[in-house]
Amino acid sequence: MRNLTGDPDRQRLVDAFTDDLVTDLLRQSRGLSLKPLTGEHPVTGRVARMPASEPEYDYVVTGSAQRGNRDTLRVNMRIIDAATSEYLWAGRHEFRPEELASIQTRITRRISRELHVLLLQAASRRAFSQAGVEHGVTEALSRAVSALQQGMRAELSAEAQRWYLTALASDPRNVEALTGLAITCQHLVSNPYWAEPRMVAAASDLGREAAAIALSIAPGHAPAHCVQGMLYSAAGKLDEAGRAFEHALATDAGFGIAHGFAGYNAAFLGHAAETVPAIERAMSLDQADRRHSILLFFGGFAELLLGRTEESISLLHKSLDRNPSYGSAQVFLTAALSAAGRDREATQTAAKFRAQYPGYRTHALEQLWLSRSGSAAYCAQIHPLFEKIRGLGLAN
Repeated sequence: MRNLTGDPDRQRLVDAFTDDLVTDLLRQSRGLSLKPLTGEHPVTGRVARMPASEPEYDYVVTGSAQRGNRDTLRVNMRIIDAATSEYLWAGRHEFRPEELASIQTRITRRISRELHVLLLQAASRRAFSQAGVEHGVTEALSRAVSALQQGMRAELSAEAQRWYLTALASDPRNVEALTGLAITCQHLVSNPYWAEPRMVAAASDLGREAAAIALSIAPGHAPAHCVQGMLYSAAGKLDEAGRAFEHALATDAGFGIAHGFAGYNAAFLGHAAETVPAIERAMSLDQADRRHSILLFFGGFAELLLGRTEESISLLHKSLDRNPSYGSAQVFLTAALSAAGRDREATQTAAKFRAQYPGYRTHALEQLWLSRSGSAAYCAQIHPLFEKIRGLGLAN
């Protein structure tokens, strides 16, 4: 950010704005790597084109502060393609200095959205070229749905994601493709042992952006509201998640999976008693067996929070009957079995998890479950469970 106000006293404000903007971008765009510009890459005028052999970065975010009307500042922000020096986006905001905090939040949100759109476009082009032969949007969407219908596994979600990206290469505003992409991101977020934590964080951010873009095109799209709620819930934004599920169900009261995830979200708010009735309604509305594994896990998790260990064990076993590789169900089954005094079975279940995911330990999983709610009731319920999980060697 350059200070073009002509007032040296404004430099401290501009520097603070820059620092806070970087901090907020890192928080909201965890899949991005940020680095400061150096004197070798001027930001005045057009950015110097990088040699093709030295791709230090893909995009440059830069801006300036100028005097606006009386007692106001005008901030101009730009995103530039580092390889071509083309301006890809520009935004302008005028405000009084005391309004800086709220304006900065809006600017960060917009820049984050635009960067994710650019990354999405680049990924779509790669997926399209990797497909080998040209596929129409309808065929790409059909192949994506077919992959997801085969089950909840990392390789199937990755295949579906490639097809959704292929569809978006031809139709960037396709709501079904954007929502489907968000769903594949949510799969990774809800199964963090599939990938490294950085990739999971990036998927969370990209999924929320994809859902938001879909809703900007089709505000009443129930599946987009639902997956947005799923990703909000996983990020610990439980109130926003609840509102997203309400929007989904207001549009489609028979949307089973939205009932199920709303019940799951309630458990994190300290209302675990609401979860099982919600998943029972969800399962009566949605007959897809692959989703029943998820719903049964939600029920088993809630029953475990409530101290109903035998009921929890029964539901978690049913979840694993439908998807034996469901890591979250395995982890909490170990806690339930341990709480019930069935130590040998708990140890065997823990061993199965370690054998299936040898490079993963549940520290990141523990952080996901511990950090997503500040509810005193939930914290009192979840901490003893992870003490048992750690006791079985899964959190080492």
